[in-house]
Amino acid sequence: MTLWLQGLRFDPTNVAALESFMQSGGEYSALPKSKGPTKEQVGAVAGKGPVERYISALLYWGAKPLDWQLGLKAFDAAARLGANEAAYWIGTRILGMAGQDPKAKKDAFVQMMGLFEKIQGFDKAVIAGQIACRLDPVDSPLAVRVRNMSAQAAMSEGGYEKTGEAGGFRHNVRNIQAQREREEEERIVKTEDVQERAIERAKADYNARPGDDAAILKLATLLRERGLPEDEKLAYQVLLKAYEAGQNYRFKMLAGDIRMRVGRRKLRAFKVELEKDPESAPKREQYAKAERQLLEEEIKEFEERAAAYPTDLSLRLELGNRCLVFGDYEKAIEHLQMARGSPQMLAKALFGLAQAFEKLGWIDEAESTYREAVERHENPNDEAGAELRYGLMSTLERKARDQRSLAVAEEAFKLASGIAMQRIGFRDIRDRRVALQELVKSLRDEGRS
Repeated sequence: MTLWLQGLRFDPTNVAALESFMQSGGEYSALPKSKGPTKEQVGAVAGKGPVERYISALLYWGAKPLDWQLGLKAFDAAARLGANEAAYWIGTRILGMAGQDPKAKKDAFVQMMGLFEKIQGFDKAVIAGQIACRLDPVDSPLAVRVRNMSAQAAMSEGGYEKTGEAGGFRHNVRNIQAQREREEEERIVKTEDVQERAIERAKADYNARPGDDAAILKLATLLRERGLPEDEKLAYQVLLKAYEAGQNYRFKMLAGDIRMRVGRRKLRAFKVELEKDPESAPKREQYAKAERQLLEEEIKEFEERAAAYPTDLSLRLELGNRCLVFGDYEKAIEHLQMARGSPQMLAKALFGLAQAFEKLGWIDEAESTYREAVERHENPNDEAGAELRYGLMSTLERKARDQRSLAVAEEAFKLASGIAMQRIGFRDIRDRRVALQELVKSLRDEGRS
């Protein structure tokens, strides 16, 4: 997401890049425990100019694409910048979302109306104004303003000034149909009929120009959005064929995303079956085998991506984390050490490195890496902060038991108590706290004797 925004800094009017950014945002927001941008991510795109304010607003909205109020800030920033096409693109989406929000206030729709008016998007300005009028039917000046704008919309956007010309009426009908099709495709929540129509149009477009990148991406995206097994199979085939024809590695990556997505879904199905009968040895074995096979495939995928894009350190982070789960700790360290070269990846890379060092039994290295990660993490009480402190606690406990060190055990107990006071249900912290308390008592007794 931040990479798309860094590109938009150079060309803030690029709507295709904006669409790709929001697609990345939608995928990010669908991840479990996804959060807003960190200070480092904001810092990568922040600034005082109008372009930077627009980019920053996009970052916050992109992390929570269903929050239309964040989208309104991006709409305002785009309109102030004069990026009218991008502003219209943003405004259309947030108007639809706000219109379905029973808590949305009149002032928000009045603001949208003004912004659409500013960028000459009179058709949408009228819609925003009509919603505002419904929320406050006694506001006569607003009603007059909306009526005047309706007339402007009819002249400027409807194409009625062409009705007297040859083909003018047909031109209007085509515009209405094209607009309806665009609005159907732009809806965040689509009905089955809308999805089917959009996919059929995309298939026709792709069949007419099978070598066109835009037609390929549009069809693959719509198929993946609907996500039926046959959709994913067709999208995979279309993308792989496009890669083989033009050697555009982006298409191969998208095909790989689909393959990994299918693999993770199959793994979840095995997990569901195991949870139904957790004592079943065959089901445990089946799940473990499927998990290992998926990790092998994903490691191979990200090794190829990292080789294709050696400067993209996010790929090294993904690869290192998978090697860590797979149990190849030295390979994990190799990739994560490269990933820590990026300020945006540093926190996650440090966490992975500390875990890998701990698994190898490199206790001093694990301790120092955990300490650096804890020091750099802003909120010690959020999920990531608790994980980091828990990791440091575990490393110190192991060190205290190996070295029979009272001071180290006391520090580990203090960490356990701190986590328990803030998050009593976190993992097995209650049991770990008791175990450390007993360890401290035991070491004190040893010291007295």
